[in-house]
Amino acid sequence: MKRFIARYVAMFRLLWLSPVVKGEFSILRTEMRLGQTYLLLPDNADTQSLGTQSLFWDSRKGHCVVEFSNASAEGRWFKVLETFGSEPRETKGAWLSGWLGERPEHFGITEYEYVTLSDATKAVVTKIDSKKWVIHVHGRKTLIGETLRNFPLFDDLGYRQMAISHWTDPKPYGLGQRRSTLGLTEWKLVEQAVEFAKDNGATQVILFGWSLGGMICGQYLRRATDTSPVKGVLFDSPMFDIRNTLRFQAGLAGYPEVFADEVCELIERSWLLRILGYPQIAVDELSLSKKAIETLVPMLVLYSRNDGYIQISDAVDFARINTNVQLQEFNGARHCRLKNSNPELYDKTLTSFLEKL
Repeated sequence: MKRFIARYVAMFRLLWLSPVVKGEFSILRTEMRLGQTYLLLPDNADTQSLGTQSLFWDSRKGHCVVEFSNASAEGRWFKVLETFGSEPRETKGAWLSGWLGERPEHFGITEYEYVTLSDATKAVVTKIDSKKWVIHVHGRKTLIGETLRNFPLFDDLGYRQMAISHWTDPKPYGLGQRRSTLGLTEWKLVEQAVEFAKDNGATQVILFGWSLGGMICGQYLRRATDTSPVKGVLFDSPMFDIRNTLRFQAGLAGYPEVFADEVCELIERSWLLRILGYPQIAVDELSLSKKAIETLVPMLVLYSRNDGYIQISDAVDFARINTNVQLQEFNGARHCRLKNSNPELYDKTLTSFLEKL
C-alpha cells in the first residue's frame, strides 16, 4: 500500500505544480563579519557546486546571490553579494540555483518591455533593432528570471531577445494554471513566440531551452507545421527523456527503477488524470533521446555529468541519433548552473556556435 500511494504522490508532484516552491536543505546560520553577511549551509553535493549562484528560500520570496567562502566542521560558508527582497535568515526549505537576478536591469538591460502573447501570457522583449531573435524558454517550476543571465551576451551579439512565460507561471505573467503535460501541449508556447518574432521583423530565430524548456523546444521542432524561421537551437541541462529522468530520480530517493516505470504507466493510463482533464501523455513518444527530431537545424547541448537532476546519458543519445548536434560538457556543474561554474567556457561555446550559423 505504501508503494502504491508513493506512485500517485510521485505522479502528481510531476504533473501538478504547487504554487509553493521548497528546497531540500536549511540555512543553518547567518553571521556578520566586518559588515558583510555570511551564511552557513550544509555540506552536500548541491552546496559543493561551483561559481556565483542564487540562494532561494521562503518559496522564492527570499533571494540572494552568494559565492563560496570557506568550509568548516559545521558546513560550508557563503558570502552574500547581493540581496533581493527580504534579508536572509535561518530557515528550512532553501535551495541553490543559477539565476543571479530576477529582472533584466539586474543584468544591465534597461531597454525592454513586457508584451502579451496570443494566449494571454506575458513575455520580456528587449528593444534592440535586429532581425535576429533569441527565444528563451525556462524550465519546470522556475520563471523568466532563470534565463536572464544570458541576456548581456546575446545583447552584445546583436540579438533581440524574448523570454516567455509558461501557463503554469503565476499571474500576471503566466496564467496561474498548475497542470503540466511535460511538453505535450506546452510546445505551442514556442509556436506563438516564433510567430510574434516573425510579425515583428525576425528573419532568424534561435531557441534556447532550459531543462524542461529543452523538451518543450524539441516538441515544437517535432510537431509544429512550420519551423523554418528557426536557424539554431541551444539546450542547457535539457530533459530529453521523462522515463529515464524518473528512473534517475527514483534511484536518488532509494527506489528501484521499476518504481519509475510504474509512475510512467500511471501517467499514461490513470483514469484519475482523465477525470482531472489531463490529455493522455504517452511518455516514451515524447522522448527526444530515443527518436530523432528529424530537423537539419544545428543544435548545441550544454550539460554536466554532475547535473544531479536529469539522466545525462540522454544528452549523449540525443547527439547520437541527431547528427547535427554539438555537445559541450561542463565539469562538476549542477543542473542549470553550467554558466555559473565556468562563464568563460559557456560564453565562448555559445558565441562560437552562433557565429557558424
